[in-house]
Amino acid sequence: MMTTFHRLPADLLGGLAASSGGVASSEALADAQLSKQLLLIADLLRRWPGPAAERDHVVALLEAARRAAPAAAARVLGSPEVGAWIAIVSRALEQGRAERADLLHIGAVAAAACAAAGVDAETEAPVRDGAVALPGIGRLTVGEASSARVTVAAGNLIVDAGHGPIAIGELGNDERWQPLRLLRAGDGGLRAVLALDDVDPYRHGYHAPPAPRLSPAEFLRWQDLFTEAWQLLAEHVPDRAAEVAAGLRALVPLQPDGHSSRSATIRHLYGVFGLTLPPTAADFAVTLVHEYQHAKLSAVLNLVQLSDPADERRYFAPWRTDPRPLAGLLQGVYAFAGVADTWRALRGADGVADAAEQEFADARLHVDRSLATLESSDALTPTGRQFATRLRQFTDGLLAEPVSDAAARRAQRHHDDIHQRWLAANTA
Repeated sequence: MMTTFHRLPADLLGGLAASSGGVASSEALADAQLSKQLLLIADLLRRWPGPAAERDHVVALLEAARRAAPAAAARVLGSPEVGAWIAIVSRALEQGRAERADLLHIGAVAAAACAAAGVDAETEAPVRDGAVALPGIGRLTVGEASSARVTVAAGNLIVDAGHGPIAIGELGNDERWQPLRLLRAGDGGLRAVLALDDVDPYRHGYHAPPAPRLSPAEFLRWQDLFTEAWQLLAEHVPDRAAEVAAGLRALVPLQPDGHSSRSATIRHLYGVFGLTLPPTAADFAVTLVHEYQHAKLSAVLNLVQLSDPADERRYFAPWRTDPRPLAGLLQGVYAFAGVADTWRALRGADGVADAAEQEFADARLHVDRSLATLESSDALTPTGRQFATRLRQFTDGLLAEPVSDAAARRAQRHHDDIHQRWLAANTA
């Protein structure tokens, strides 16, 4: 399985450092993620603990899919669902605790790639909790079995776990079949299509457990709020909307704690994040930008080193109560630069302006002060210093935007209060 060695061009890195980056940067980061995942799949296959014939069959299917339809196969193999599985099974192999079901999931990956590429195939996939999961497609309940035969024929997927073949395309609304549902919004050139993944068995790893299958009514609430959120982004920050649409692939709904909305991005996964349903469309819009900022920077850090990993010092970050390493501070600064920019733009949105004014004042002050900490550090690499310089230029533009005196004073008081509480908790 041939892969490409990636370097991030200086102009794209510069654009990303200026907080956004655009569609070209999102596509470049997705290409790099695909290359990374192909390398990890190849490593997994080299270390395959099962029969060689089993491994060779999977290799042949993956190569056939990539030859027949490179873009379609890449869409599957570079997906966050496949990335999450690779991370989990690779760690399990390193620790000597890989289960056959996790290893055998590569058969489901191969079936999904062949289906996307229009290649006929036959392979084995695991049955977990009575169901077969096909990444990017859905989950089929098949009953008690350890594995199932998955056939791809003329574009159709057929699953047989020993109880007779089940043609997925003929199931319709059969309750055994849980397809991966899509959130859709926008029209014209700024459309968004995101999977709302409540079926994949490897969708965990966030600070909250993934939600079980959403009811039709729950899914509709997500769709309605997403439609409103996307309209806000498309109308008020179209450049950010375009890069989100180009790079974000899926959302994982998380179980709420009953107190506050939450969201998180997993460092090694690009194009997906987990969240509880935000309270408002504006919050949803900002969360899309916030978490995609994290995803972009994590993908950049796969390609370039921005800080010294040996630096063990800890720093104040106004969005966290715990001391943060420099790399964590950089993640926060970068994410909140996007947050500040989005709230800045949403000051022009009906019904949002007053809240957006204060959120903008708060976020830009957090970025300014935390970026100053980064700039004064001696633990940034030369590339990291260049990155910080471009981010400072962007931040200075945010600081030049006028805000009301009342909002500025509240932002300063809020920042000072957080800092004092942090000092009390983290200094002897």
